[in-house]
Amino acid sequence: MRYLAILLTVLLFGCSQPKEQKILVDTSATQLVSQIESYKGEKPVLVNFWATWCIPCIEEFPYIMKLKENYNDEFELIFVSGDFEEAKEEAREFLKEQNVNFTTYYKTGKDNEFIQTVSETWSGALPYTVIYSRDGRISAEWEGKAEYEQFEQELLKVIEEG
Repeated sequence: MRYLAILLTVLLFGCSQPKEQKILVDTSATQLVSQIESYKGEKPVLVNFWATWCIPCIEEFPYIMKLKENYNDEFELIFVSGDFEEAKEEAREFLKEQNVNFTTYYKTGKDNEFIQTVSETWSGALPYTVIYSRDGRISAEWEGKAEYEQFEQELLKVIEEG
């Protein structure tokens, strides 16, 4: 009986451990679209496509992390790295330096197929940001670097829609 009590304690303790978040999980465009759609009806989603070789991506990254800090429970943030395979470890290190503590993704598959599956209007340029409303429609999207105010303004539109 004592053995059973110890076993149950160990099992319960194991269940209470926080779920490990994975940095740079491989994702196809189809898997990414499914992930985005899984939040439909729950909360808005901001998706940012970036790479370590993209200076504007690196410059705007802190703005997006500040949004996450300020509005964490009100939207889902998804980062997708477009880095080359040989730079994947560098991307992982950059995310750690930025204190990213949630699951992020690494684009797999052919670039053109990935781009067209994600958005018919995206040219493939980085950075690329898409904000989905709670009902799953694209509320805003843009290529190129944005300032914090643009991110916040566009995000607040979908948060306030309710």
